[in-house]
Amino acid sequence: MLKVSEHGPFTRIRMGRKVLGWIVYESSAFLLGDTLVDSGCPATARALTEWCRGRGVRRVVHTHHHEDHVGGDARLKADLGVRIEAPPRTVSILADFYRIPTYRRMVWGQPESVEASPFSDRVEFGGHSFDVLPTPGHAADHVCLFEPREGWLLTGDLYISPRVRYLRPSEDPGTILASLRRLLALEPDLLICSHAGVVENGRDALEERIASWEILAERARKLASGGHSDRAITRRLLGREGLLAWLSLGDFAKLNLVRGLLRSSVTGGKKQ
Repeated sequence: MLKVSEHGPFTRIRMGRKVLGWIVYESSAFLLGDTLVDSGCPATARALTEWCRGRGVRRVVHTHHHEDHVGGDARLKADLGVRIEAPPRTVSILADFYRIPTYRRMVWGQPESVEASPFSDRVEFGGHSFDVLPTPGHAADHVCLFEPREGWLLTGDLYISPRVRYLRPSEDPGTILASLRRLLALEPDLLICSHAGVVENGRDALEERIASWEILAERARKLASGGHSDRAITRRLLGREGLLAWLSLGDFAKLNLVRGLLRSSVTGGKKQ
């Protein structure tokens, strides 16, 4: 699946693979000038490459290494000669990409290894200069891109939605919240998210996102102090696990979020 929409100077390309006739999860790349920010998943690499053909796409810049963000690289580079650029930690992963878990291969496909060039603290494309902001938590190599003149903030996978309910064990809620607070201090006007799309009133969106986890953490702590188990807390606060938890054998689950919040002791804008 590939759907295209225009948002001012940005073009959003939404991509996802159908599993049993249903798109389990989708991700987006964004085109500004001759540069794509991220390249979707391996399963949609051919469709993305054909869409890019004849549109003057010359470069991809990355927010992090996950397969739904780098999956189009190898075909774009081989077929169109597109240059791949990424944070230094991402470059080393792309050069020898690891085998991802089965459920992720089903949803996205397995990325191919690809040569990429590193960028440092600033990257320019589409006539704009973006500050590169290290924002770990979702992934150790994750960065966001901020255009201070326009107030544009490309958030990769850091924002996702106002109320994120599923997490992997490798993700740390306390670190994610610290990264979100760093972004909030920038007072962005526009968020550009790989999953939520284009989000107006960026400051308000980030405040809501942060507050949702702080409130959830406080409620989880109170239940834990009353003797409730992690699973009981999850069911009470977030409901039963859904299809994503089942498909991933618990790797992508609400329980991971509750456990992470309790482990991080998130409270009042601080990690204690």
